[in-house]
Amino acid sequence: MAEISHNLLEISLSPSVPASLRNIPTKYNIIVRLWTYGFHKLLESLRRASFTSPLALEHLQDFIYYAYTFYTGLLEEPTLNPFKSGWLEALGDLARYRIAVAAMVNGGIGGQGGLTTQAVSEASKSNEDNGKSAEKKSSTDSVRSSSDLPAARIDDSPSPSIGIAAARLLDVEPEKERWRNIARDWYGAGLAEQPGTGKLHHHLGLLSREVEGEELRGIYHFVKR
Repeated sequence: MAEISHNLLEISLSPSVPASLRNIPTKYNIIVRLWTYGFHKLLESLRRASFTSPLALEHLQDFIYYAYTFYTGLLEEPTLNPFKSGWLEALGDLARYRIAVAAMVNGGIGGQGGLTTQAVSEASKSNEDNGKSAEKKSSTDSVRSSSDLPAARIDDSPSPSIGIAAARLLDVEPEKERWRNIARDWYGAGLAEQPGTGKLHHHLGLLSREVEGEELRGIYHFVKR
């Protein structure tokens, strides 16, 4: 479906095609149909299945990357520039699907865990326990060999840690927030192409609604739609 639509767009926009045929993409709403039947329906099916199936989640991620590459390619083709706003919106929608995937992965769907606070805390506790065990073993070995000369060995004491508090201060952007910003950039680029497009403002409002402290920005975009 995607490749057929792509070829149809290229053929209808070719300079050698009569002007009367160049309105085919608009007349038959090819841009919207490409997204709806070529990508959106399958994306939604995989997303729903991913809540209970790790395999579906894996296929969802692969398909998102395929779609992302496909639409990026359309965006770079000069002959398809008249439909640039449609490609930008699709890329923004795909970035939002990546937000959903990041939430599933970090939530442990299919047995996969994320870099959550609990996981970091457990890792830190494990390192502390290992350090105490190593220190206790070293002390016991010292008592046992007090009458002997100490044997030369490589220092196997636990490596120093920056600590859990310092780790939390590291400026690492979570994947979910990274894709949220990417989606905003695509929708923003779409608004630059077609200012005042209500649908894009609606998408931006949804993105802002989910972030603490951005309620006013969300209201602004919902009003603008």
